Amino acid sequence: MPLALLTGGGSAIGQGITRALAARGWTVAVTDIRLDLAQEVTRIAGGAPTTMALRLDATDRDQVNAVVEELRESYGTIDALVNAAGGMRGLGIAKSDFVDTTPELWARILTVNFQSVLHCTHAVLPGMIAARRGAIVSIAASRGLRGGPQASLYSAAKAAVIVFSQALAQEVGPHGIRVNTIAPGNAEARWKKSDAEGERNPLQRATSADDVGKAVAFLLSEDAAHITGTCLDVSGGTTLH
Repeated sequence: MPLALLTGGGSAIGQGITRALAARGWTVAVTDIRLDLAQEVTRIAGGAPTTMALRLDATDRDQVNAVVEELRESYGTIDALVNAAGGMRGLGIAKSDFVDTTPELWARILTVNFQSVLHCTHAVLPGMIAARRGAIVSIAASRGLRGGPQASLYSAAKAAVIVFSQALAQEVGPHGIRVNTIAPGNAEARWKKSDAEGERNPLQRATSADDVGKAVAFLLSEDAAHITGTCLDVSGGTTLH
């Protein structure tokens, strides 16, 4: 079975991604800074040998290198990387006007949402280049396509993920590696109880974890073999407004 490394896997979106990939024959290494949440996701998705839980702070390059090396030793290759670590309000960061933020806050948001993608992508690429195959999908956000008030830093970080992925797709395409992003709308999250804003789109419902999971599974599949450098909008039309 092909192996996918998933960061931020303990989230609701991570759970949707894990379910979708496991159902389609992938082995999923579910990583999260909170091992207990990663373990819960693997349990729900069916457990070993289809899924495994590993603790990983995706902003810590030493930890990233260690996990990537462990997976390579056990499985030979990492066939796909799914960068789902990130967030803002889920990190306990409230919405605020940019003028009221601090450089320390900027660093935290940019590190969690963008630098984590750089660390993990940089770590898996040598193996994918050697194998001459691989796929990378990073979870961005509709705010990365259309900036939102009181989310300027988050919007900037997610926009950076999208444009970085477009550039990288052009660099690694000749090696048989595809790089894409997904932009969910106001998506399902563990910390949300109800959110009327999530229904403010033409489909009149929030983006579910399963919506994102199915989109990831598609982009990693052979059905998307000729798709790279794209950002798949899974926001229910949120970005139309």
